[in-house]
Amino acid sequence: MRSNYSRTLLLVLSATLSVGCTPKVVRESAPSIKKSIGSLDAPDAQVLPIIRSEPVAADPQRAADNYRKLLELAPDEETRAEAQRRLADLQVQMEDARGNTVESEATLQESIKLYNQLLYAHPDDPENDRIFYQMARAQQNMGDTEAAIDTLKRMTDRHPNSKLAGDAHFRRAELLFALLRYAEAETEYKIVMDFGDATQFFDAAQYKYGWSQYKQSKYEEAIATFFDVLERELPAGEAFDVETALGGVAKEKTDLVRDSLRVITLSLATLGGGPALNGYLAEHGDPRFYPMIYAALGESLMDKTRYSDAAKTYAAFIERYPKSQHAPAFQSRVIAVYEDGGFRDLVIQEKERYATTYDPAASYWGGQPATPEVMTALRTHIEDLAKHHHALAQQNPSANTAEFLVAARWYQRIIDLYPQDPKLAEINFLLADALLDGGKTLEAAQQYDKTAYTYPQFARAGDAAYASVLAYQKHAKAVSAEERPAALREAIDASIKLADTFDQHPQKYPVLTQASEDLFELKDYTAAVTVAGRVLEAPVPVDAKLRRVAWSVVGDSHFAESQFAAAEKAYSEELKLTPQQTKDYADVVEQLAASIYKQGEVARDAGDLQNAAFHFLRVGEITPTSKIRATAQYDGAAALLALENWSEATRVLEEFRKLFPGHELEADVDKKLAVAYQKDGKPAQSAQAYARIARRASESADTRREAGWLSATLYEEAGAKVETAQAYEYYVTNFPRPLDRAIDARAKLVEYARTTGDRTQLTRWMQELVRADETAGAERSQRSKSLAAQSSLDLGRMAAADARAIPLTLPIENSLPRKKQAMEQAISWLGKAAGYGFAESTTAATYELGSVYADFGKSLMKSQRPANLDALELEQYELLLEEQAYPFEEQAIEAHEANLKRIAGGTYDDWIAKSAEALAAMAPARYGKLEQGEDRYDSLH
Repeated sequence: MRSNYSRTLLLVLSATLSVGCTPKVVRESAPSIKKSIGSLDAPDAQVLPIIRSEPVAADPQRAADNYRKLLELAPDEETRAEAQRRLADLQVQMEDARGNTVESEATLQESIKLYNQLLYAHPDDPENDRIFYQMARAQQNMGDTEAAIDTLKRMTDRHPNSKLAGDAHFRRAELLFALLRYAEAETEYKIVMDFGDATQFFDAAQYKYGWSQYKQSKYEEAIATFFDVLERELPAGEAFDVETALGGVAKEKTDLVRDSLRVITLSLATLGGGPALNGYLAEHGDPRFYPMIYAALGESLMDKTRYSDAAKTYAAFIERYPKSQHAPAFQSRVIAVYEDGGFRDLVIQEKERYATTYDPAASYWGGQPATPEVMTALRTHIEDLAKHHHALAQQNPSANTAEFLVAARWYQRIIDLYPQDPKLAEINFLLADALLDGGKTLEAAQQYDKTAYTYPQFARAGDAAYASVLAYQKHAKAVSAEERPAALREAIDASIKLADTFDQHPQKYPVLTQASEDLFELKDYTAAVTVAGRVLEAPVPVDAKLRRVAWSVVGDSHFAESQFAAAEKAYSEELKLTPQQTKDYADVVEQLAASIYKQGEVARDAGDLQNAAFHFLRVGEITPTSKIRATAQYDGAAALLALENWSEATRVLEEFRKLFPGHELEADVDKKLAVAYQKDGKPAQSAQAYARIARRASESADTRREAGWLSATLYEEAGAKVETAQAYEYYVTNFPRPLDRAIDARAKLVEYARTTGDRTQLTRWMQELVRADETAGAERSQRSKSLAAQSSLDLGRMAAADARAIPLTLPIENSLPRKKQAMEQAISWLGKAAGYGFAESTTAATYELGSVYADFGKSLMKSQRPANLDALELEQYELLLEEQAYPFEEQAIEAHEANLKRIAGGTYDDWIAKSAEALAAMAPARYGKLEQGEDRYDSLH
């Protein structure tokens, strides 16, 4: 029981406080959500929705002091307890308003102490729930969060039905959330939510409940929680656009809804974005606002520049709801994402998907007309696709033919779908361009034609007409030979149509010129000349190049119709317009030359050789550089030869040789020259021509050999000795067979060398005679052997003369080998001459052989003696020389005796007689007294 005094004092103290000083606990409304959806942060865990006290009285410190004074008076227990509670509440309230300081911590400690004293003193007081709540508040303000959490739990455990229970569970959840103890916080938030309408913290608890789940990576649970938030807060109906949906939310709930969307998108992004959302909805069903979730998720990913994930999210919607009315819009979002990200290739890919999927003929529409929005977007996408593929193809036209055709397909679709499009003519032109580059030349030509003549107001109609002509011409070049005439006709028609329709077109005369060429190709020569005449007779100046081509067509047409004189005139005009030093100029020269040459052919075929020669030779006069000039020169000479005009023919032929060295007709020219010179009595010139024929590798072996022989004999006839020798030498070198002529040629060369005194050449050709005979095989003849025998004899005599000319001088070891070598060479040749079996050459060779031996012996005896020998040494040296010379004398005697022995065989000539004389001189005792006559040598038998 309180004393009356205590009650009175408490009332007095109470009266000194304002109404606001009463420690009345008031619940704070749910915390506002200040973060935007775009924020990446969770709700601030350090800022909790503290339930604030009522405003403190004007002098709260005075009130606290009064409560302390009351306690000092030792009031009754009830008064004391009430005073302690009020003092503690007041101090908490004051420090809460003042902020945390060192002094406030002491004050709060005092309040906590007072609360503990009260709880200890009155453990079962039903109003202890307020003491627990305030003590937790004091602990929280002191920063002792764990103690505050524990105190709040004690409160809810002991007073589960307290009016402050929802508040306490929410506060405890907030403190746990701030400590990152999300699982415990989740439980506390759930308890608050279970109070339902009985607590004002339901909305905030549900929001933080979802955050607790998210923080534990319980993404699907978090999504479900926030879906509930959205279901409650969003306006009725299906939501698609985020901002539109938020515009229908109560203003004070906008941040809550926006942040709920934010956590949903964060969760879905972590789970895998759009595909994860598809999976989630497949399992849990679609909320009424499902399009907005895809939109919000995509936008969130875009904010993080996760372009691919954002695009996949929008694509996921289309995948799950392909027939949705929002599908085209989501496809547009896919395109926009890739455009923002700079993924050009993906943009094109998605535009193509849009154009294919939402084309009015696509299955998406189910036979219903496409919406205006889609048709508008489709028009843009199709043109972008067409121009993309067109540009891509133009980067490497030869390798990207298929890309041109893809572009053409899209251009055609624009024409099909938008027949009233203001850009239709331009699109048609681009279609034709793509078809042309894509290899569809004929279709391109037709589209160019359509563009030129269907849209007459089109600024580039003339360009299209010209492009049509070019395309038809290109088509004509590409088709088979069988199809070409018809294709050329189309090109010609297009050209004339352009010229007739666009009179001032800058390409009027070029296309007419080409048309005349095409008509010529079709062998429509009359029409070709007519169209070419439009160019040549134009009322305005026409480029010289075009006039030149037109004259060319006229000339070619006349030429084709064998009107060669008219053709010559046209080609002459063409030549005047053709720049020199160009291939074109040379070509026109050839055409002009051909027209003149053909006139010669016509005359020749008619038997008019005089006019034929005139025209043929006129080719060289008018077109001296023409390729046909050589042929014309040759044919002119042939005509002169037929007329037996030898001198003029040889002049023309010689001119041919000077002008056209190495020409393929040169061989025939030489043959004709050789004959003409012979006919004209000029053997030397004829020999020169035959010499050239003999040296020409292109001639047959027989022709060359015969020409070589004729060349030599004609030179010989002309008395040209040097040229004759050269001709015979060439013949022998190049035509060793048949042997008879070659042997005669060598004999001629021997005689020529003998007359000139050229021992080197004489030796060479005599050796050649011997070698030719030795290698003749079956062709060897008596003449070849006879000439070889005579040559061997002459070679032996020359070697013998060489040996005789070598004196034996000191030192003898130097001169003797040289003389001996010359002697042996003479012996070899003389032995060869004797071996042929001809009597005269044999006896002569035998005689010469004896002379060689005798000369060598005499040379030994006449050799120079050493100067430093005394009489005895000299005598001995002489004896030695006699011993050395004796065998040679004996060999000489044996050789001459061999000649005498031939008498018995019936052979006797001057050489045998000379051998007898030699024997008489060398052995007079034996042979000197024999009488003259063939029978005087019988003793030798």
